[in-house]
Amino acid sequence: MLYRYTGPLTAMTLPDGRDVVLAPGCAVDLPEDNPVVATFAALGRLAAEPAPKKIKDQSNKE
Repeated sequence: MLYRYTGPLTAMTLPDGRDVVLAPGCAVDLPEDNPVVATFAALGRLAAEPAPKKIKDQSNKE
């Protein structure tokens, strides 16, 4: 899930081994079922971001 982070610069390692740096104001893709993610969300440091809208291909293909 895509989240927007608001808090101090923080680094964490996810269960899949991926290292993530959380920077204030940045959007990051994080697992919803991670306890640290749930804690940061409960503290208001992570807010769910709407999924990016897909842009229709407007090119004139013939």
